[in-house]
Amino acid sequence: MTNATTHTRRLAPGTLVISVADGEPGRIIQVCTFRRNGLDAYSYVVETAAGREIWHADEVVLPVADEE
Repeated sequence: MTNATTHTRRLAPGTLVISVADGEPGRIIQVCTFRRNGLDAYSYVVETAAGREIWHADEVVLPVADEE
């Protein structure tokens, strides 16, 4: 497993994320389910404009900060 694969498995509540499925932004509320190791998240509860949704950890990306 590479760092690119695992970087979204230990996100803190309040972290801004974007869905790779449709580009929808959201904010992590809490971990929904953990992987077998008990440390890494399998899915998150995410607050979006449409309400709370469950997103898999592998289906989110962190937004890139503007460097202007």
